[in-house]
Amino acid sequence: MACLTDADVQAVADGEAPDALGTHAAACASCRGRVDLRRIEMTELVAAAGRASPPPRLEARVREAARSAPRGATALREVRGRAIGARAIAALATAAATGAVVFLVLPRFGAPTRLSAAEVLGRSLQTLSNARGVERLEYELAFAGFGDGPHRIEQLVDHDRPTRYRIANYRADGTLESAISQDPAAGRRWHLIRVDGRNYIFELAAGRTPFVSLPELAEAQVEAIIGMMEATANQNLSIVDTAEGRQYVVQMPAAPPHATKALLDLYQARAVIDANDFHIAEFSATGTLLRQPYAVTFKLIRRTLQPAAGVAPGAFALEPGPDDVVLHGEATNDPLFDVLGTVLREVGRTKDR
Repeated sequence: MACLTDADVQAVADGEAPDALGTHAAACASCRGRVDLRRIEMTELVAAAGRASPPPRLEARVREAARSAPRGATALREVRGRAIGARAIAALATAAATGAVVFLVLPRFGAPTRLSAAEVLGRSLQTLSNARGVERLEYELAFAGFGDGPHRIEQLVDHDRPTRYRIANYRADGTLESAISQDPAAGRRWHLIRVDGRNYIFELAAGRTPFVSLPELAEAQVEAIIGMMEATANQNLSIVDTAEGRQYVVQMPAAPPHATKALLDLYQARAVIDANDFHIAEFSATGTLLRQPYAVTFKLIRRTLQPAAGVAPGAFALEPGPDDVVLHGEATNDPLFDVLGTVLREVGRTKDR
């Protein structure tokens, strides 16, 4: 079992963690030390609420947490049973003490009340790279010079097994145009292409070929662009309140196109980031990729996260309809070749008949 996250450490310290986490904390010296330290800190925090000044060591720890931990994160734990017992009363007392800490202690520490553009982007990167469970996204995506306008994308990704995903591409009129899906547990990859009003599904057996993850490749590029925005001086940061809640808008100043040998270059970018959990709500960028110009826009429609255990086993497969044509082949790490090779083999077999 991997070492405990900060949230796991807090749950163990509060006595609210699953047995597996408590067992790991007891067996792992590093995690056990972190849990013991967290218990001491919580005791000192509650006591500090009534003192004029907190202990120097505790103040330094809280200052560091205020700088590095994402704001607005909330952990919801399931309440087992209906009776309100001693543990529930203790939890309410802890919540009250925590409220006192937030309103009485943190102001004495001088905790930052405003984030910089670089800090907002950095926390957005943390959210992007630290996602867990199965994430379901629906968004609009457009590339300049590609397609007939924004496409609606539905994406399902298992972040605990990134090679398990499903991506469906819909035209502006709602017609399914293409899709790709793979599930290593089933040993299958599926491609769907719509031609002349008919769906062609390629069901490919994986064999021993390791799967690649297209969402990971796309995520790596977004991370690279966000990292470049973060490193750029003079970003413009504004805060807007919307029906969905407060959002940060980070605008990178435009740079003129120039000759470069870089694989990825950025001329202009804008990111709209949710102030609650720092996920990206909107994004646009222009620049060069592999020395070719690109312009991309992204707008999130909806986003949900759930444990992998709550996802239906067939959620990552492409099930054919009654009028769909299904072709079978072998999967490699070259999806384009897989589709083309399967078509050519089918054409060859047809001619031989």
